[in-house]
Amino acid sequence: MEDLRVGFLGAGGFATHTIYPALHFAPLVLKAICDMDVEKADRNAKKFGGSTNVYEDRHQMYQSEDLEAIVISMGPESRLPLVIEALEAGYHVFTPKPPAASLEATIKLADVARANNRKLMINFQRRFSIGVRSAIEIINQDSFGQISQIFCSFCSGTYGTPQIYLLDFAIHHFDLIRHLGGEVKTVSTFHNEIDGQGSFAVSVEFESGAVGIMQLNSQRLWRRNYDRIEITGQGQYVVLDGLWTIQHYAENQNTFTDNFSDQRNGELTGDGVSLTEFVHAIREDREPVASIHDCIGTMKLYDAVLQTQQGGATIVSLDQ
Repeated sequence: MEDLRVGFLGAGGFATHTIYPALHFAPLVLKAICDMDVEKADRNAKKFGGSTNVYEDRHQMYQSEDLEAIVISMGPESRLPLVIEALEAGYHVFTPKPPAASLEATIKLADVARANNRKLMINFQRRFSIGVRSAIEIINQDSFGQISQIFCSFCSGTYGTPQIYLLDFAIHHFDLIRHLGGEVKTVSTFHNEIDGQGSFAVSVEFESGAVGIMQLNSQRLWRRNYDRIEITGQGQYVVLDGLWTIQHYAENQNTFTDNFSDQRNGELTGDGVSLTEFVHAIREDREPVASIHDCIGTMKLYDAVLQTQQGGATIVSLDQ
């Protein structure tokens, strides 16, 4: 497979800590980096790119480089016009989660991507973590049966306002519960706030008939395990304790798998696998996993929970 020629907008701390170190896992070549802080762009070019060119002006980068795709790493509101510009200029685009700051903006991005026949992939990297990929292999086996229930716990330390927490942190598990259980039909949410921090108890009914429970709050601790997922079939269940520890319980045999490697390794967390999926989707001319079109469903679930947090109905149908 020919390496994908990629330009990168943004060289801030988050991108430098997560996406840049995962680039080498994917069949791509980092041709150029653009950032208003040229020193940061130059630092990342030397550390992650080798012969990568550095720009302060993205338009100059677009004119000077023969690029196929752009990675854009910054906040959802500030990157929205940049993503639209890149899509309309003919580039495929890869961005971090969330896809946008609202459901409406997400739908707009999907429309722009479709109109320009470009791939726009959102880096919901937890879909691609070693634990989630292993769990999917198990639940897809006939012996596991049909999923009957999913439990997700995703809790953090203090995280801005409840609205910011839902959009920037809890959004990971809004996406994961869909990825594992299928589309959600109905959402019921209860929440409270203490000292400006939110706790959410979210119940979901899937279109398949399965049910799910989500425990979400920003009142725990940082630098602790955030992810816990339990998936129940018939006579079997799977427990993910973090993104790389998986426990498979069955009548005849229990299987426990641990991985004590570096927790920011792009192969374990999913960043590198996600980037590889982006490249393969472009080369195979298909929609990637976690495409902007698929992620509309994630934003619908987020929006339903947000409605309850802002004083709307406790029960929301996603069919509306």
